[in-house]
Amino acid sequence: MQFIETSMFGVRAARMSFASSTSTTRVTLFPMVHVGEPAFYDATYEDALGHDVVLIEGVRSPITFRVTRSYRWLVGSRAMAGLVVQPRFPIGVGPARVVHADVTGEEFAREWAAVPIWIRAVIYVLAPLVGLRRRWFSTRARLAKDMRCEDQPSLAELLAFTPETGALTQAILHARDERLLERLGTELDANPMAERTIAVVYGAAHMRAVVQELTTKRDFFVTCSDWRTVLALA
Repeated sequence: MQFIETSMFGVRAARMSFASSTSTTRVTLFPMVHVGEPAFYDATYEDALGHDVVLIEGVRSPITFRVTRSYRWLVGSRAMAGLVVQPRFPIGVGPARVVHADVTGEEFAREWAAVPIWIRAVIYVLAPLVGLRRRWFSTRARLAKDMRCEDQPSLAELLAFTPETGALTQAILHARDERLLERLGTELDANPMAERTIAVVYGAAHMRAVVQELTTKRDFFVTCSDWRTVLALA
């Protein structure tokens, strides 16, 4: 199952709808990426706000502000003209109830403290350097290649795992997965027979945990899926 597809034409994100034979609640997944065309974010947010409940991500922390320079600083170059960093989800627009389904800054800081200090130091140094290199030398095609994401980890992801990087993965992925599933479970269990719609607007890599939760533990299945262009190459 592909969440983010890359091709010679550009990058597309899947919009996936799930239903269950034991619940009248429907769940729609919106896999997100950090950088894309404004139209992609506008269409995604407008669609999500048409649901009854929207689960969103976002960690406000000085740590994440430093780390995200690796992609925030690439926007604005000639090669990336027309692209923007993912904007914050609009809150208070329309009747949808927006739920912050991510860890707090304090919780993230505790997870980050468990990452070996040398890895944290390397990331602090490399993040701005990577951001500047991307801004000066990267292309849309190279950016697109790095965005691909599927329901199973790639070979590169599997080979990159070590006990040290496991702590990093726990901080930036698994801890946040756990909170997202906790918030989703609360919504699903609140009134399972109510006719409601839930939108999950979250980073693509986190959708692996959500799909597994829905399909293996809660008897949900995909009813439809369509594609939305994140950025075009041709």
